[in-house]
Amino acid sequence: MSLVVGFASHEIGFLVADTLISYPFGDSYNPREPELEKFHRLKIQIVTPTIAVAFAGDVECAMEIIRALRDDLASLPVASVAEQLWNLRHRRAGDSKTLPDFLLLCITPDGAKRLSLISDAGVSNQKRAYIGDQTEYQNFRRLWKDYEGPLYRQIKRSDGRVDQIAVTDSEKEFDQTSDAMERLVHQRRSTTVGAVCGCIVRVVEARISKHLKYLQSVEASISPEEGEAGFSLLAANAKDPRGIGVYFRRWQAGLLFIVCDSVPCRKERASTIDEFVALARDKYGLFLTGGMWS
Repeated sequence: MSLVVGFASHEIGFLVADTLISYPFGDSYNPREPELEKFHRLKIQIVTPTIAVAFAGDVECAMEIIRALRDDLASLPVASVAEQLWNLRHRRAGDSKTLPDFLLLCITPDGAKRLSLISDAGVSNQKRAYIGDQTEYQNFRRLWKDYEGPLYRQIKRSDGRVDQIAVTDSEKEFDQTSDAMERLVHQRRSTTVGAVCGCIVRVVEARISKHLKYLQSVEASISPEEGEAGFSLLAANAKDPRGIGVYFRRWQAGLLFIVCDSVPCRKERASTIDEFVALARDKYGLFLTGGMWS
């Protein structure tokens, strides 16, 4: 199972997801002793700079549909991405007893944000929607808290100017959604919703480029007692292939999640984060950027 939450308004569009997946072959997942490469996958796939698809349900079926949608977008004039995704899903109706559900986030040429839910019921446009485990969604809502962040943010322009911009209600909801999802996965109680070290995946429209981006995050130890610990979630957003990489300082290793990859995630050894970034670039073509340690 999964949990993916989406939102779209004139101010912002975003998707937030866990990474835990399960397969129907009988292996059980222990949230305290996870087999990382086997049970985690990128559930939000940015297939073009303005189109992202998230899934919940049959993993392999979902990935085949998303790959087909990406190919169609690259080769065909597609009048409605949501309808095309529905058609691709509908064609698989005889192949699976339970088809995956999708959340589709699109930015139109005029800058509008559109969130669509694609399920057995058809295509429906939503402001807020979720797919995945209903029970865990209820747990997620119980962990929802009032906004506690800043009321203004500063943006530095390319010419050096710094603008102070008020945080909108929709932006506050993005932070509240992210925080509640992190609280949920940090509990490590669920066998259907989870993320390694709480590294949830967040996709949002960037303020300046107006493209959909994987967000970065970083956590590092701050006391001698903790030692050199922490992680950095890096993102490859500039060009294909897109994806994320999570480097774990104490492991001296990291995980790579690549859009439309045939492998759920790839564990790679690297003694430093700089080596990890270089490996991702040279071996997989991923140009990762994000928080680095000296």
